[in-house]
Amino acid sequence: MKLKLELKSVPKESTVIVGVSGGRDSMALVHALIHQRPDLKIIPAHVNHGLRDSADDDALFTRGMMQRWGLDCEFFKPHLPEGGNVEEWGREKRYEFFEKLLKKHHADFIFTAHHQDDDFETMLLHVLRGTRVKGLAGMAPIRDKLIRPLLYTPGGDITAYVEAQQIPFRNDPTNEDDRYMRNFLRHKIIPVLNHVYPGLAERWQTQKGYWNELQVMLENAALNFMQEFWDSKDGLHREAFKKLPYPLRATVLELWYLESTGKRIPDNATLDRWDEAIRTLEPRKKTEWEGKRFLVMSRERAKLSK
Repeated sequence: MKLKLELKSVPKESTVIVGVSGGRDSMALVHALIHQRPDLKIIPAHVNHGLRDSADDDALFTRGMMQRWGLDCEFFKPHLPEGGNVEEWGREKRYEFFEKLLKKHHADFIFTAHHQDDDFETMLLHVLRGTRVKGLAGMAPIRDKLIRPLLYTPGGDITAYVEAQQIPFRNDPTNEDDRYMRNFLRHKIIPVLNHVYPGLAERWQTQKGYWNELQVMLENAALNFMQEFWDSKDGLHREAFKKLPYPLRATVLELWYLESTGKRIPDNATLDRWDEAIRTLEPRKKTEWEGKRFLVMSRERAKLSK
């Protein structure tokens, strides 16, 4: 039995960093890579966030299994934050670690084990929280050097593969806690949708190209606008910005925030606050941007404080 992997863009003899939690999906991915792409140099990477009582045991299990499969695993245990969004912190630390390993090993790609079910859940979460075009496309199968080989593989196929190959893995008990919105969707809502509309996730994924191309169109239009009405020193021309339709205004703000911080906009409420501020605030008024920086208004421009 083989597991469906999308690896057409990965040349032979590539070196790949593979995120391994010790859970079902990542263990299946590593096993499938070993047997289906033996030409690859696989470097497993495990992040012990220390958020669960079983976190250290998960790390020990992962170390043992990677050694059993003849792989040297890289490990990282970051210091816990004192507050803030722990989920976002965990994601940032995980990908920071992967990026460091990319440079350390002169690797070509980073692989993660996100699959079709994860992709569909992510899109639904975006819709429920309020989203734009990009959110309707779910996860990107390829983004720069990040590749998700299992993104078009149903979770049920991964379960069947793990059972057939008798692959050991660790269960994350928080995955059963329906107080988390993703788990609630997975256990309560999506089974009902699938009962009424079988194959819904697979059909939705066929539309990903449409939403991605629409996002590219928005970004290209926003970049053209910014070339004429924005620069990193003087900021944004307010009157020109006001004349844009909201989807373009939102995309301009997304690109500006990414350029100035290297991060994604944290939420829609923040984006809407900036949009309202640029269109309506009087000169010398300001609103928070990121860290200790502010978005400051003059009569003609909106620019970032130093």
